[in-house]
Amino acid sequence: MTKIEFESVLIDVRKAYRLLYLYQRRTMDLVQYIGDSLLFRYAGGYPWFSDSTPKAGKGELDNWAWDWLNMYFYDFNFTTKVIDGVEIDFSIIVQSDTGYYDSGIESGIETEKFSPVETATSKIIFLIGRNAWYNHEEFKDDFEDETNSIYKSSFTDYIKATNEKVLLAKTFNLSNFISQEQTDFRIKELVDFCKANGIEEMKLSKS
Repeated sequence: MTKIEFESVLIDVRKAYRLLYLYQRRTMDLVQYIGDSLLFRYAGGYPWFSDSTPKAGKGELDNWAWDWLNMYFYDFNFTTKVIDGVEIDFSIIVQSDTGYYDSGIESGIETEKFSPVETATSKIIFLIGRNAWYNHEEFKDDFEDETNSIYKSSFTDYIKATNEKVLLAKTFNLSNFISQEQTDFRIKELVDFCKANGIEEMKLSKS
């Protein structure tokens, strides 16, 4: 690679960082809006695909580059609500790219083997638990197995109930949240999905 070619690459890198900033800012604003619409308070999150970005003098230079790009697949958690003795947990997972999970490969650094960007998807997955969560014994196997369809572009809905426990996952393409009108429509669709599957406690702030 010549110096001129490398300068051209660096221009693309600068464009990519600025695009990522705008994408991540909009994504965080979307998560905040959805949480407010459903009367949930944000309580921090973590990446599913990578480790947290090394900070405070920690981390090694052989860390995954993904550790600095952890919104590839990020879980935004909200505070548990207790309604008439029932615990309701809520989480919004933003999966910016299903490419790794669609590909079936083991290595997360061979990006050239990920499924093509044109066939992969960008998703938003809503997890809602009634007296249950995905780390509970009845449900955790479904979420710890990376071959499970929840990670793939083909995933649609997850519905599982045992006794008084219900765990739901509802997924949409991220492009369905292009406007406030579309976002409000999808939030209502999520609430209706919850009510139809045993979680009556999910409500809109405007209702």
